[in-house]
Amino acid sequence: MENSGEEVFRSRGLSACDERVLVLFAVGIVGRVEATAAGFGLYVDAPDAGRARLELERYALENRPRPRPTPPRLHPGAVAGAAAYVALLFLVGVGTSRGFGHLDWYDAGVLDGVRLRAGELWRAVTALTLHADLAHLAANAGFGALFGALAGRVYGAGAAWLLILVASTLANLVNGLLMPAGRLSIGASTAVFAALGALAVHRWPAATRRARVGLTGAPIVAALVLLALLGTGDAHTDIAAHALGFGCGTLLAVPLRRFAPPPGRLQHIAAAIAVAIVVAAWSLALLAEHRAP
Repeated sequence: MENSGEEVFRSRGLSACDERVLVLFAVGIVGRVEATAAGFGLYVDAPDAGRARLELERYALENRPRPRPTPPRLHPGAVAGAAAYVALLFLVGVGTSRGFGHLDWYDAGVLDGVRLRAGELWRAVTALTLHADLAHLAANAGFGALFGALAGRVYGAGAAWLLILVASTLANLVNGLLMPAGRLSIGASTAVFAALGALAVHRWPAATRRARVGLTGAPIVAALVLLALLGTGDAHTDIAAHALGFGCGTLLAVPLRRFAPPPGRLQHIAAAIAVAIVVAAWSLALLAEHRAP
């Protein structure tokens, strides 16, 4: 049988031709699929051939295969970093409950705006490791380990925990400077929300163009929802500290989206600096408590 009209597309499979028949039909061109020696051909009347080829070229451009985005580099050591965080909280919890050194660890480390403004800046760090009771400690240990481990995977454990510590310390400094007399604050929840803020601005990959558009703001929206769900509670919840922690974590994480240190020495140095900051803060706090009359 002789092919009628002019061929505008050829394929070994029938489905590709059928798909393009619908494309042409949508713009008012009648196409016919006929079997050929090489497979199948799509034919249109000769006067419509030029426009049909143009429409099929447009269709091919709009539906050309797109390269999959490069998956993010995931760093090792995230679990170890989260375990160290949990261990630190429980060690300070034991020191507080047992009064090691015959010192009042709670009084030495609690975030007191009056005493912080008087120069006891270490309280912005030490307060992050103090908790009211075991339930408070367990909640912050659990959520902090989860969000911290995720941040460690995308930024590197050392860089992530140093970022979380610096962000939550800045949040406590601001909170302490604004805190009225008689109000106190403790807990790692500020650090938990700093980690959540850092995750909110990470460049999460998407496989499709539509997904990429949706992901532009989706992580931040999801993080804000979590902030609203987890960061607000009863009258004892320090909402300002949670919001400040989230904001500081978000802002400090923006440069790390492109310039996170690679696995290796720099990550280890960042982790060592984070540990040194906590040890130095507690050393100053306990020394001041020991010297207090």
